[in-house]
Amino acid sequence: MKFKTRSLRNIAEMIIGNVDYFPYRSSSYITEFFEECDLNFIHDGSTRWAWTADRISELLDDPQPLPHSLPHK
Repeated sequence: MKFKTRSLRNIAEMIIGNVDYFPYRSSSYITEFFEECDLNFIHDGSTRWAWTADRISELLDDPQPLPHSLPHK
């Protein structure tokens, strides 16, 4: 499943808390967020929104069990 770059950035901005109504997450809390989702992603200190968008893109590149569902990771 492919999302537009703009959409990936918007989702990433919500995860990292760069938008209203979402908690701000520093590097360690971004890692914690993904750990709580049972994903083994460790933020490397790079730009938070870009790194997060890349991880979301990786997840969406995985095979999907059904056309309208997210991949199992």
